[in-house]
Amino acid sequence: MKTFEYRLYTTPQQRGQLMDCLRESRHLYNQMLQRQKAHYAHTGTFLSKYDLCKAFAGRAEAVPATTVQCLADRLDKALRRFLSRRESDPTAGFPRFKSAHQWHSIQLRQFQPDKDVWLTQERLRVPAKLGKSLKLKKHRALEGVPKTCHLVLRADGHWYALIVCETPSCPLPASEEAVGLDVGLKVFLADIDGNTVENPRWYRHSERTLHRKQRALCRCRKGSRRRRKAARNVAKTHLKIARQRRDYLHKTARAYVDRYGLICVEDLNVAGMVKNHALAKSISDASWSAFLLLLAEKAERAARKVVRVSAHFTTQRCFRCGELVPKSLSVRTHVCSHCGYVEDRDINAARNILRARTRPSAGNVDQGVERSPRSPVL
Repeated sequence: MKTFEYRLYTTPQQRGQLMDCLRESRHLYNQMLQRQKAHYAHTGTFLSKYDLCKAFAGRAEAVPATTVQCLADRLDKALRRFLSRRESDPTAGFPRFKSAHQWHSIQLRQFQPDKDVWLTQERLRVPAKLGKSLKLKKHRALEGVPKTCHLVLRADGHWYALIVCETPSCPLPASEEAVGLDVGLKVFLADIDGNTVENPRWYRHSERTLHRKQRALCRCRKGSRRRRKAARNVAKTHLKIARQRRDYLHKTARAYVDRYGLICVEDLNVAGMVKNHALAKSISDASWSAFLLLLAEKAERAARKVVRVSAHFTTQRCFRCGELVPKSLSVRTHVCSHCGYVEDRDINAARNILRARTRPSAGNVDQGVERSPRSPVL
């Protein structure tokens, strides 16, 4: 599956219709959740999504019938996740009611001509309750078969159409080259050839701007129009940072997938690593998890393979002789006292990561991602 995002250019009347649908769909979701909570407290079971659709059909004038079905399906999935979590954690919380700050999208189910939504040249055809025909900037062609569409309101105040398409795999020419990648903070990543990718630190570079805008926000009286305007200004800066970061991750992942047939990375516990408050902001800014997910997705589409190996001792172990050389985070150069091997610690780790791989198993070839235990260093 692949998602294509397009900017929508709406008229004032269409923006009003979209905002009415957004507001009423949130209220409808909260009413469905209230009904489920009451039914669960009384019977210990949940209503099916079909019962919810039947009970709430026609409740909101500004919400299309297909969106009501999507709301019931969304709540049903949330409740299934709740039941799954509760099996392992009895203290797992019940799904929460949604506030206006947590609700930004309208989902349309069937992307077909004369159905819920379809695309004609520079127009997105939607139900009449949503404006009927929305002008769209089609800056790139769709690939594959469109399945669903989400109309999303971003922090910049513009509406966007996110069209989810089922795309076939596009295998690249076979490559026998393999590479090990070690992600870090001083540099974003290093590979076995000694190449490094700069860590752009998008959030760090925008901190002064954010501090200035957040101070302006704090000076405004709560509930005032100036405060809402200042809040949107802060949200725009966060949106810009997120877009810069994601664009950089896409380009970095694409460069390695295009060149190498086998990519070895560490199987990092990022959720545990961000509990270190001294490094949490820098780790989150680097977005290692997002990069590894993008790398795996692109590799699977291109018939490449990503292998995750254990992260234990990849930095401390000497690549040449295999001896452990303990070093703190402040030590950026690996100097082995046993064999005299001197190398940048990230490059040494990348080479250990590649060596630690095992032969890929046949069961994981189609998945593109494989987790492998660390093999002994020879």
